[in-house]
Amino acid sequence: MLRKYGIVLIALPLMCALSACTQKEGADDAEALDAASIEVEPEKVSGEMVFIPAGEFILGTDDKEHYAYYPARKMDLHAFWIDKYEVTNMEFLDFSIENNYQAEGIKEGQDWHIFFTTSDKAKVPVVFITFNDAETYCKSKGKRLPTEFEWEKAARGTEGYKYPWGNEWDGSRSNTWESGYEAPIAVGSLNDVSPYGVVDMLGNVQEWTSTNYASYKGNPKKDPNARSNMRVVRGLSASYRGRLGSIYERSAYVPNALFNFGFRCARDATPDEIAEHQQAE
Repeated sequence: MLRKYGIVLIALPLMCALSACTQKEGADDAEALDAASIEVEPEKVSGEMVFIPAGEFILGTDDKEHYAYYPARKMDLHAFWIDKYEVTNMEFLDFSIENNYQAEGIKEGQDWHIFFTTSDKAKVPVVFITFNDAETYCKSKGKRLPTEFEWEKAARGTEGYKYPWGNEWDGSRSNTWESGYEAPIAVGSLNDVSPYGVVDMLGNVQEWTSTNYASYKGNPKKDPNARSNMRVVRGLSASYRGRLGSIYERSAYVPNALFNFGFRCARDATPDEIAEHQQAE
């Protein structure tokens, strides 16, 4: 059984080659060498959440060619929290063991375990998770799946950005086709960070939301995917061309779909939490 992995730092002594070391003639003591400081990336905290304040943001786009997310409009949302990172293989494994939970994919021979075969995949987002699997996990943590509107605000900020970091494409910042990884990688590996500090929302894996798929208000076209049994999936993945995509893209899938989908959780902010953040501003 895989165990929880922490970040273990092994301090290696700094050695200098004989050809590079010199001593002053007649000196009684050798000159001391100071160890170089090594900057270490902070450990990613399991279940860490980001506070998203109440207020308006821009949903969708006015590009009529993209009828699935047309038209753009301002939407006002309550304050909420959302997971900073996508739920990982290790987190889902811990949940499965603690709750004796069997994911729905095992019945189809596409259980998420087959993608978690080595320890180096512990911090990679869990995939081949159904909507029900994701919802059950979030409920076990006292959370829920985010709505697609919460997801877009957390990813896009209030300025209506096309990508989490702005409107200019940067192929090095997200795990989409351009990055060359061709598969999910450990959460937080790239600088795919939203204005609120939420990570990996454009690339890595697509994510389930709690929202039933429907056409946006004001859209004159009939969307064939607008059926009550379809759920909204957000974000792109390593197989999508990010340059041609955007953070406001949305897709529709049946809840038991088994693809390269992962998820993150959310929850409502309490009045005390809202007041605390207002005082800190």
